[in-house]
Amino acid sequence: MADHKKYVLSYFLNISKNRELSEGLTGLAVYKHISGGESILEAGHRTDHIGLVVSGLVRGFYIDEEGNDRTKCFSLQGDWCCSYNYLSEDPCPFFLEAEQDTVLAMFNIPDIEKIKEKYPVLKTKMEELLAESMMKSEQRIYSFISMEAKDRYLLLLKEQPELIKNAKQEHIASYLGITPSSLSRIKKNL
Repeated sequence: MADHKKYVLSYFLNISKNRELSEGLTGLAVYKHISGGESILEAGHRTDHIGLVVSGLVRGFYIDEEGNDRTKCFSLQGDWCCSYNYLSEDPCPFFLEAEQDTVLAMFNIPDIEKIKEKYPVLKTKMEELLAESMMKSEQRIYSFISMEAKDRYLLLLKEQPELIKNAKQEHIASYLGITPSSLSRIKKNL
């Protein structure tokens, strides 16, 4: 637990450069240990918490009309998850699960909102994180429109090698919009 707190404190010090703010935020964290394959948030539900991935890997996914699992996103160490309800009062339209054993530092959204009033730097950093997330989504959409599957895989391999190493291959394939057998062929032909 002490290592988790050290990680979270270091994370906030790195983004805010403000010890008082970083210690205050770290003190708000509730640490949740989730086993690989365990659900974090069910589609159709909402949460009043956001989570910082301290260790492990989180996957967001939809279930389509035919019952197929479609990977939307991954969150690695240092990434945020459960952020949908930070932006919307609506129920979350996708599922979140731990891809592997994971530790999340969970923060109550109303508490974060109160601290943002006292520390404008936190508001700025939250806006930067949201803009970064939006840009990642735009880049992913662009890759689906303009790139072949092999090139999307190579880009993912270059930009997120930890993801390739730790996520299940069928989930990587789904994230890339291809079948697991297509992913196997791409990897074999490299």
